[in-house]
Amino acid sequence: MARKKPNFFIDAFYESKFKDNLFVVKVGGKIVEDQKILDNLISNIRDLTLHGIKILLIYGHGRLVDEKLEQRGIEVKKTGGRRITDAASMDVIREVVGGTLSLDVAASMARNNVEGTSLNIVPADWMKVELSPKTPEDVLTGGIKSVESRPLGRLLRVNNFVACACLGVTGDGVICNINADIVATQMAIGAKANKLIFLSDVDGVQIDGKSADVITAQEIPDLIKKGIATGGMKVKLENCLAALNGGVRRIHLISGLREDALKKEIYESVGPGTMLFHESERASYANEVEAQKVIERQGKRA
Repeated sequence: MARKKPNFFIDAFYESKFKDNLFVVKVGGKIVEDQKILDNLISNIRDLTLHGIKILLIYGHGRLVDEKLEQRGIEVKKTGGRRITDAASMDVIREVVGGTLSLDVAASMARNNVEGTSLNIVPADWMKVELSPKTPEDVLTGGIKSVESRPLGRLLRVNNFVACACLGVTGDGVICNINADIVATQMAIGAKANKLIFLSDVDGVQIDGKSADVITAQEIPDLIKKGIATGGMKVKLENCLAALNGGVRRIHLISGLREDALKKEIYESVGPGTMLFHESERASYANEVEAQKVIERQGKRA
């Protein structure tokens, strides 16, 4: 009879694999706006940080901002899956993202006993930001010109978790709205993250009605060209391609609405979402999946 492995065997495996790795996790508004789902995510983050993983959480906004705009009779304006940020929209975004959502994240960290830092805007010394209008009325959308990783690194030496809203500030002090996918992507590239994880309300990229298990960087342009990825998913895949070409090895697209979605994606051999990497990573990924399956079987026998 095979000798059962103690539980610490599995813990040791994951700690040796991921300790001191940086994961950048981007979450959409539907996740942050729901207390139960947010608490589950933050508790998952606590468990990951206890294994030595460093996490930068970037959160966006969506439904709540749209609802507030509609309540005030302000038109919701978007183009190509991205928000048009005029002055009236920015007032609401500042209130919702810099206020309500950032306070909700801080409260969830307290409820779940998570040590870390919660910020309601990306600090000016993290990124060089310039206004980047897509239309004449899009006066308060920001673009990221460069990233300075050292300030984040200093924070992550103190604790393993930093949460930050998707607001930016230009060199002359103008607060602006930046697409959260772009913030997460550029921070992942600049900080040399080991993983970039997008948590939304869908499980990965849908192709012929099913979630694709794996997509390589080489396949992304064709998915966009053929119209398989449109709107917000098109924007997400464009950012994924930029991240992969910028040095991020692995990207996960998963639904954050499922219980323990983040933890299961990291600690299970095959998740329900989509994994993205360069074609050169395929063999390495297959070997890792097989090794992880062995660990899972040993854990079940323990």
